[in-house]
Amino acid sequence: MKKIVLFGDSIMAGFHDGVMSDILTDAIQKNFPKDEVINVSIPGYKTSNAVTRVEQDIVSLKPDMVILGFGANDISTTDEIKPGKFSSNLSTMIEAIGASKVILLSPPYTDWVKNPTRPWTRQLQFELVTEHLAKQMDVSYIDLLHLMASQSSVNKLLQKDGLHFTKDGYILLESKLVPEIKATLVKQNELVSN
Repeated sequence: MKKIVLFGDSIMAGFHDGVMSDILTDAIQKNFPKDEVINVSIPGYKTSNAVTRVEQDIVSLKPDMVILGFGANDISTTDEIKPGKFSSNLSTMIEAIGASKVILLSPPYTDWVKNPTRPWTRQLQFELVTEHLAKQMDVSYIDLLHLMASQSSVNKLLQKDGLHFTKDGYILLESKLVPEIKATLVKQNELVSN
């Protein structure tokens, strides 16, 4: 049995219709019924919060895999974090967890008209930083920003706040996350058997 941990902000925590839900956790669990899926995501978290808790909240669980999903709060110009600090925080977490165990998500698409503190330019900046870090550290990566932005009706993926995901948003995330989890588990098994 593998232990799959989800660690991120309110989007990873399943914030839906004003309350926390197990929508993402249940979707992953359904696809990996023999494994244990644990969601330790915390609404409102930025990487600067998460980096101080990675040893205590993640490494102590002895996970086989960790999906890191941060950025929705980091890209905000309120209490601004620079892209370099975002990258550094992610790097510290990945090193603590182990690169072969991590699937890294880019920050998600956010409707910047409804959320002017999360401008498109910062969304792009933070995606580029995340993608570069994933290549540099040889970490599995999902470009959630462009995946969402390329959909014909991107607003169907977001709730009225223009930030949190609708059921369609979570279905899209699941459609990319599940194959990536499977591929990462296969890669881990190959490393063990060699």
